[in-house]
Amino acid sequence: MSLYFRIASSEYGSGQAILVLDKPYEEGDDSDTRLLVTNNQPLAEYLVRDFVRHFGLFRKAVALDKLKILSDGVFHTVNRFPELVTEAAESASANLKIELQWHQMTQQAICVDLPQSQTQTQKHEMMCVFHPAQQARVLVNGTPLAGTTIERDFNGARAQSASLANSETWVRVA
Repeated sequence: MSLYFRIASSEYGSGQAILVLDKPYEEGDDSDTRLLVTNNQPLAEYLVRDFVRHFGLFRKAVALDKLKILSDGVFHTVNRFPELVTEAAESASANLKIELQWHQMTQQAICVDLPQSQTQTQKHEMMCVFHPAQQARVLVNGTPLAGTTIERDFNGARAQSASLANSETWVRVA
């Protein structure tokens, strides 16, 4: 499982992070990829603690407890929407490059406006435009990780589990 964050504004400032969890529901070993690459470690830790751990597929992900954080991430984007969007992070300290790729975003966008009672955190309202990808890949140093997307229900529509979320906004409810 993987996630990409580009945060424009938060109480921890702005920043980016890529999270990759190989075998997320297993104890695993040192050969498994369980990484969080970021350019703002306090922000990335906040995102995992207050958001990711509340997301449905990540709630039981024991791999989050063995997460290696690399705080020297340098990020870049390749945007050839709708054919391909790549978000990549490089860590010089780990001699590592992670790429998340979304392919064929030809399905109609799904607009979401969820009240606090329907969000994963139950503490925020969330608005977003999701662009489902027909295929997605995670590459670590150029090697694709095992796994595939699955079709699922998605806010009243059917879509692959990999979507590029644009203009995603979470507003804390007082």
